[in-house]
Amino acid sequence: MKLIKGITLGTIFGIVLSFCISFMFMQAVQGLAGGFTSLFGERWIYYATIFPFVITFVMLGYYFTKKENITNKKLWVLSLLSALFITLYSGTIGAIFGEYIVRGGSLRTNIDGGFTGVNVEDTLVWGTTYAFFLLPITTPLARLIIYAFIGFLKKCK
Repeated sequence: MKLIKGITLGTIFGIVLSFCISFMFMQAVQGLAGGFTSLFGERWIYYATIFPFVITFVMLGYYFTKKENITNKKLWVLSLLSALFITLYSGTIGAIFGEYIVRGGSLRTNIDGGFTGVNVEDTLVWGTTYAFFLLPITTPLARLIIYAFIGFLKKCK
């Protein structure tokens, strides 16, 4: 029962956090770009982030219900892995799937054999590059969020 509760809370936390982070990111980016075109921004980013956030926090919910005492070093390693997975997935595969879902598309290919509508090759290259270069920023942020998630799990016991 405790295990199912951790997985359920991880799913809920992942969905809510995915929406909140995507919303804040879109607000910041629109502000930096010179103006707000819509309140919620582009829908593809919500599709791009929901899967990695839910998977990450389901796994963390499972892990934290199994382990009682977690060392600081282990929390930093979990933060690093979580930040890398979320940014890598949402910046590459998630962005491609999100664009495909929002813009519509087909499985047709262009003359070069690539997917029409989304620049897949550059999305994979730059998404991977950003995921690794932003680790010094995303890892402490993930550590803070994981700490909040542990508090959420303890509160809901």
